[in-house]
Amino acid sequence: MSVVSQCPNCGSRRVFYDSHTGELKCCDCGYVVEEGIVDGGPEWRAYSSEQAVARARAEPVKPFSRMSTVIGETHLASASRRAEFRRLALIQSQMGRCDSRSVIEGHEEIKRLSAALKAPSQVREEALRLFTIAQKRGLLRGRSVSSIAVACMMVACREYGVPCQPGKLCELTPVSRREARRCYLLIVNRLRDKLSLKPPNPLRYIPMIASKLELSMDVQKTAVKLVKAASEAHILLGKPPRSVAAASLYIAAITHSEKRVRSLFAEAIGVTETTLRKRAKELLRKLDVIVYV
Repeated sequence: MSVVSQCPNCGSRRVFYDSHTGELKCCDCGYVVEEGIVDGGPEWRAYSSEQAVARARAEPVKPFSRMSTVIGETHLASASRRAEFRRLALIQSQMGRCDSRSVIEGHEEIKRLSAALKAPSQVREEALRLFTIAQKRGLLRGRSVSSIAVACMMVACREYGVPCQPGKLCELTPVSRREARRCYLLIVNRLRDKLSLKPPNPLRYIPMIASKLELSMDVQKTAVKLVKAASEAHILLGKPPRSVAAASLYIAAITHSEKRVRSLFAEAIGVTETTLRKRAKELLRKLDVIVYV
């Protein structure tokens, strides 16, 4: 490619290269100085599914983790140097800010929870980001680090559409369900400008419950039809998606003669039998469905 620094039409030196068309154009008169230029830079387009997977990025460019310096112990230095290092380590621990320690502790808690739940990496990174923002906005005051970490995991799972059971998170931490729910609502309300929440979808929980109870595909298809019919009838407004999914599967299992004890459905998704029975009766009544037992 020849280097052209001046437009031959108007004499302007404002010439730029258009990478989309492969042309060299003049900014003043629009004259195409040169065309058919071969771009020798890297190729970012994908021409196959393998290239798309290799070039796509599902995580942030920079992982949302914290870097810190810790003064450790060494046996290679002299006694005087070791004493000096211990003194510096003591000063560092005393001068360390409380909020910094809270962020580090919260990040470790989120990493532990995400590993226990086998959550995707993007969910973990989003939870880490939300925890740091919550700390900067003072949401940790008067609340435990574990409760905010659990709430950030719940919000991150909802953002990415990953099924999440608050009861399981509470089992892994000393946080009660009531406290987890309270902190979850706090994160949603106070960090609304940083979130891209989607309406909860009961359909995401159906495969998980069905696999735990070993239900057939016909039962799952019937449950999906019930959920869609309830959504069209605006029955799902204000209803927890987990209970709706469990109730739909419970009704579908009875319809296909694959009966399971009601307590199994409640345990599989983490709701009470009373909630499950109430939701099932509500679906049967409002959808005008008759089930023969």
